[in-house]
Amino acid sequence: MVVDLLVNVAFNNLFYRKRNENMEKNSSTIRIYPEWKCVDDEQESNRRLHYSRFALSPLLVDQAMTIGVAMRRALLSEVEGICITSAKIVGTIHEYSTLEGVRESIDEILMNLRQIVLKGEATQQESASLFAQGPGVVTAGHINLPSSIRVVDPDQYIATLSKDTQLCIELVISQGKGNQINDYINNEEGFFRIDARFTPVQKANFSIYSLGEGRQQLLLLEIWTNRTLTPEEALYQAHNSLLNLFYTITPPIPSKNVSKNNKPACIEKNTVYNDINTSDQSGHVLNASVDTILSIDRPMEDVMNTKNISIDQLELSPRIYNCLKRANIDTLSDLASYTQEDLLKIKNFGKKSVEQVVTVLQERFGLKLSTKK
Repeated sequence: MVVDLLVNVAFNNLFYRKRNENMEKNSSTIRIYPEWKCVDDEQESNRRLHYSRFALSPLLVDQAMTIGVAMRRALLSEVEGICITSAKIVGTIHEYSTLEGVRESIDEILMNLRQIVLKGEATQQESASLFAQGPGVVTAGHINLPSSIRVVDPDQYIATLSKDTQLCIELVISQGKGNQINDYINNEEGFFRIDARFTPVQKANFSIYSLGEGRQQLLLLEIWTNRTLTPEEALYQAHNSLLNLFYTITPPIPSKNVSKNNKPACIEKNTVYNDINTSDQSGHVLNASVDTILSIDRPMEDVMNTKNISIDQLELSPRIYNCLKRANIDTLSDLASYTQEDLLKIKNFGKKSVEQVVTVLQERFGLKLSTKK
């Protein structure tokens, strides 16, 4: 029920809103530009988790799967972050040893250090240090960091000192992508490499829903980050990473079937990729890079599945809506069969009502009602 409601909301907002701005007509094609829209944004009670859900629509069948798989993989492996990559703990010999007065073993302390969430930039390896005097609890807030780096959650747990014990650790912070497993053989006493988890994206899922009669689809992408950046920023970085990748591997222009302007006749390189921009206070719209082309030979009603689109989606005033309903006009297909002259014959349906219907149809769907039969 919740998913159906979300799909309907996303469908209304993305597919119909300002449709005349998202469609370009020329002599051979109708070009539809899908849009990203943030439909849900929750900063969880957990101070190290930020969740957002994004919708991309309209897409042709199978495009949603292609984009969903690519974006999910890019989110989990291509977004940069920083983390602790090594630690030197004073007074230790190996990772299975213990320190007197420290509740945790060295291995447990290293695991806790690995989970520390840091925000900032480390253009090269940065040094940090931790010094704590017991008794008491040692947290991420005790780490002395460079000015360009800060801890997301200062209360993040590291260890407990049960006696008047000192805990001294020298740390190295690095920047990178994805995850890196430590295969380094430790030859220095008290020095430990830490498996690096650079990616700020904790989890990414996607799901696909059909719109209308199934000729078009909606992609829902869920992103969880550790708050070092927002899901929107992670989506933008992953998107740019894919663009840069495909730009570097652009294949050569085929020697056959080349048009006069020295480009393949079947390829049009006129898609423009823009930065993030905010549409309104209700959500953020990110210009998408997907270019969906439909043949202009297909009727406009067929392309938009007007038989299944209720006049509820027109968001007309209650009076006009009730007048249309009483006239048994339930869908856009029903409305398209009327002329402006026919609408004036409906009871309590005046000239201003007709003008509003004509404006909405033109702005949202590019449809025109003829003046007379």
